[in-house]
Amino acid sequence: MITFKSNILQTLNKNEINFQKNIYITIDNESGKIVSISQNIPANTHYLDYSKYLLIPGLIDTHVHLSQYFIRGKQSPSLIDWLNKYVFAEEKKSQNDQYAALVASSFFKDMIKSGTTTASIYTSVFKNSTDIAFKTADKFGVRALIGKVMMDCNCPDFLKEDSKKSFDESVELFEKWNQKTKLLDYVFTPRFAPVCSSKLMKKIGDFSSKNNAFIQTHLSENWDEMNWIKNLFPENESYTDVYFDNGILGEKSILGHAIHLNKREIDLLEKSQSKIAHCPESNFFLKSGKFNWHKISQSGIDFGLASDVGAGTILSMLNSMKMASFRQDLDLIELSEIFYSATLGAAKVLSKENLIGSIEIGKEADLVFVSGFNLEEKTGEEILSELVYLWNEKQIYSVYVSGNKLL
Repeated sequence: MITFKSNILQTLNKNEINFQKNIYITIDNESGKIVSISQNIPANTHYLDYSKYLLIPGLIDTHVHLSQYFIRGKQSPSLIDWLNKYVFAEEKKSQNDQYAALVASSFFKDMIKSGTTTASIYTSVFKNSTDIAFKTADKFGVRALIGKVMMDCNCPDFLKEDSKKSFDESVELFEKWNQKTKLLDYVFTPRFAPVCSSKLMKKIGDFSSKNNAFIQTHLSENWDEMNWIKNLFPENESYTDVYFDNGILGEKSILGHAIHLNKREIDLLEKSQSKIAHCPESNFFLKSGKFNWHKISQSGIDFGLASDVGAGTILSMLNSMKMASFRQDLDLIELSEIFYSATLGAAKVLSKENLIGSIEIGKEADLVFVSGFNLEEKTGEEILSELVYLWNEKQIYSVYVSGNKLL
């Protein structure tokens, strides 16, 4: 057993901030689970004293591109232009094992330093780069869902895959890595409908349904992309309909962006129990549009925050929380709801709310200790406000995943 003394800040629902000072948290070393949370412990019990630090649940990134990590900050006027000018050429480099390993190592080091303990990750179309990403995630001890990007049409020849090979390689990676350890999952990753044939999407949907597998893709990020969809799939009423008809939607489907949705599309997502990854900084960076936070929240669709590196410029989910607030212009989003969307709400998006996302007995100990706060004189609301808006003045001091110290 290992025991910490610290000050817990978390949200157990969208509407409440839970702040507890001088709390003892005991973790079972073998299972990595929290077995006790108390204001007192027996006399002479050894504990690690983190009482000067703020303790928050491990932060969760619901949508991020590992293979784009080295092209952050490359500005372009729109999504499609940015993909063609920077992204596709960069992802091609991951065909090289040494380069893929360098990117993966840099990515996971910085992910841990940012306080992110779990991420849903896109790599490239190359099987080797995904295999290397899994090996590196396992080495660093992070919790991750990782998938090989799939593209079999309407993309550069140097990335275009044979449909059968794309699917077969993804299944091979699924069989090798999915739940190989309790920290790793495979997620089928068709990049987005314009570059995936219906044949490929249907095979992904069928396999995922039969094997309870995760799917991640992009939806309604940009108007040019949506017009492209209309030309490619004229028989479908909407972008969301394309995914619905091809079996991509479902309770383990994570859809990045989902900015420009009509009522029917929202109803389809809710009915299918699909999830949304909201990428506030990326939406701003590529001038894609504004996420309709209130409408999606009221719909009942589960959504969580995401960094969306490389259109996002930094892996910090604290930055994503700040950007989520700023991007709503005149609409006030309560900080409790924003914090929830990077912790327990994000865990729900990844179907892991029973494991992570909050600091509770029976859950795995994914913990982040943060320094730079005057904890004695401030309320939980004031501390959370500083965490979100002054995050770059604070320091991620220590990070644990399933009770194992990573930083």
